[in-house]
Amino acid sequence: MSLKRFGDKVQKILDKNFHKIFNNSHFLYTIIFLVSSLLISLLSLIPNQIVGNLILFLATVLAITFILLMFEGLIPQLNKYLFGSEKKFDKWKLIFFIINFFISFFIILPYFLMGTSTNLTIQFLGWDVILPALFIVIYFGWNLGQIFFLRRGFDDISEKIDDRVIEKFGSSKKKESINIIFLILALIVPILIEFGTFFGFLPEYAPGGDRTLFIGCSLVILLLLIITSWRLITLYQRSRKNNSTTSFSSMFYILIWILLWFRSFSFFNALLNVTQASTTPDITSGLIDILLLVFTAIMVLRGLGQKVYDSFLFNSNNMPFFLFAFTVLYIEGQIIMITGAGTLTGIFANRNQINLVNNFLNIILIVIFYWWYSEHSLERKGFLIKKQFYPEEVAGILDDFKEFLVNNNALVPDKIGDEKMEEFLHLKNIEIEKPEPPEEKPEIETENNLVSDK
Repeated sequence: MSLKRFGDKVQKILDKNFHKIFNNSHFLYTIIFLVSSLLISLLSLIPNQIVGNLILFLATVLAITFILLMFEGLIPQLNKYLFGSEKKFDKWKLIFFIINFFISFFIILPYFLMGTSTNLTIQFLGWDVILPALFIVIYFGWNLGQIFFLRRGFDDISEKIDDRVIEKFGSSKKKESINIIFLILALIVPILIEFGTFFGFLPEYAPGGDRTLFIGCSLVILLLLIITSWRLITLYQRSRKNNSTTSFSSMFYILIWILLWFRSFSFFNALLNVTQASTTPDITSGLIDILLLVFTAIMVLRGLGQKVYDSFLFNSNNMPFFLFAFTVLYIEGQIIMITGAGTLTGIFANRNQINLVNNFLNIILIVIFYWWYSEHSLERKGFLIKKQFYPEEVAGILDDFKEFLVNNNALVPDKIGDEKMEEFLHLKNIEIEKPEPPEEKPEIETENNLVSDK
């Protein structure tokens, strides 16, 4: 394979997963976004509320700039100016960005000059109250919502493992043995990694109150491990009664606990830095957190992109602008809690304290999510007896029941056909998607066809 073909292949992969942000068509915007994010991060090193207000203003202007570009990206006539792929650094792209930046600047400037909470009847609408609160909600909301997007990737991996087991062993007893092995691995792996983490951190904590606090937090993690392990075992027993044991739930559990281990590892790291009064966040934990953020962003973009490309708001070109705007607000949400902004004083002394709270909330949410989703996913896949049915499932069951009655001569199909079934479902507020009719292939002209036409 030539170097050019290899480069083109890598570019296609990047375009697919990162929605063209590394393509020539969007590369300039990506550079502007990265430089802006770096500038905001560097300014945040100055723990001053005036600087915090400046960062808040800059982040808001940048976010609105990208939102304006997102809407302009819906206009086909502007595509050649906004998304030209011939050059990485096109003057038209820079001109459009500068114009939108100044539009955003002059939109926000009066609000910041005259829209403080003390000047408004409804104080909550002041920029110094609503914007800091909104950005903090975005920061924690994004972090806490990661699991709902990460589960897509976890589902895919777990399904592939389960499909391989079914493909290789079918419904034989050996398949049951493989599923038991996966169950045992799922129970052992989290115990090993958590105990390894415990004994790895134990010498780092000074004897006394700090070590006691660490041991107490470790016991809470152990309790969560016991609770989730019990959940996995009971679900396996229920699927066994249903004659449908699977490796899916065990593999999914392992992936969930890898995520939980990372969160607990980051929590103990932050706790160690806080108890030792360290102002420097752990670099390793930060890098892993960034990788997790990037992976989550990919899952969000891929899942969101498949749903919104045909919508009136997004297309393949303007999607990166939405990502840039959201990420700027996410970064600002973390910075505000340290520097303070508006009427909000700094809540945390440094990022270690933010990481401590963030990871604690993530651990609790992931366990709650697993408790619900572990059963929900198995029910949807038919491994457990269902406790509830969704509208499309009800429609499918009724359709199967109608076919069963027809095959047993208990129903006259001429009287109860598809139209009557659809009418009944409509009365019950159950709508089902109709399959699209297959495209008709154009008739190929042959000599016989030409002769017959003549």
